[in-house]
Amino acid sequence: MSDNQPSRPGSQTPPDGTGDAATRPAVLWAFLVSVRPWEWTKNLFVFTGLLFAYRFCDVSAIGHAAHAFVAFCGLSGIAYVINDWHDREQDQKHPHKCRRPIARGHLSGAAAVAGIAVTMLCVVAVGAPLGWSFAAWGLGYFALNVAYSLWLKRVIFLDLFCLAAGFLIRLYAGCAAADVPVSSYAVGCTASLALMLGAGKRRAELLAHGGDSARHRSVFDSYTPRLLDATLGVAVIATLVSYSLFVMSRKHPQAMVGTVVLVAFGVHRYLRLLYGGRGADQPARLVWKDRLLLMTCICWGVVSLAILTLCGHPKPR
Repeated sequence: MSDNQPSRPGSQTPPDGTGDAATRPAVLWAFLVSVRPWEWTKNLFVFTGLLFAYRFCDVSAIGHAAHAFVAFCGLSGIAYVINDWHDREQDQKHPHKCRRPIARGHLSGAAAVAGIAVTMLCVVAVGAPLGWSFAAWGLGYFALNVAYSLWLKRVIFLDLFCLAAGFLIRLYAGCAAADVPVSSYAVGCTASLALMLGAGKRRAELLAHGGDSARHRSVFDSYTPRLLDATLGVAVIATLVSYSLFVMSRKHPQAMVGTVVLVAFGVHRYLRLLYGGRGADQPARLVWKDRLLLMTCICWGVVSLAILTLCGHPKPR
């Protein structure tokens, strides 16, 4: 049945988000879609500190990091629902975002609040054993996303820095959960990579909407393709340099330097897809859609893990 056709009696959810048993599965599915489970790959950054601290064979540390991963999947899902509710009127005019459950009216405010409350309770239950430090990072992530949805995403460059900060918080939270130190090189690499993805996302969105872009995102009144290209160039260079410094530090085996080739190829592939107009506005989905980019990421993970396992522990500083 198309969206323009009248629905059958009883098929729509009442405004208060309640309804008979037949409508509840539809509301539950609408909420599940709204939390965007396909974005879970972003939360893999909580494992970064674990990998390079040589704790990837520590069952206890892996378990704590896994708890952090699940908690951040819940937190990021809540952030998406809040963002969609705040932008629901604007999303209705967007060619793709209009399909989101909240924009289509398939998820009411009451149902969204109920779903957020249940999800938050699950997040607290999963994250409680990880300690106060992790809780502080989780709270900071939630506050950052609320501020981003309400205001910061409308401020030029602050929107990109907020995206980068979200990845950094995941890194710090994962290290806090697994009780491992945070490398300054890892911080630089994560921040520059997140900035590169954020600038690429904004560039793809800007060009996709053309002269109508500001209607869909007000910050596009300030951005231009040339400005985003310059930002993207700085972020790409920073990503490659920071990762090179990261693997060449005395903390890691010399063989890790060879993984720079994989990272450089992955960045090149991403740029080719970006400038080819092939879905770079959704980086999380792009990884799964492009087989070559996916295989590069998998190869980097396998090769890095093999090197760190075979070459033993890091040298003392």
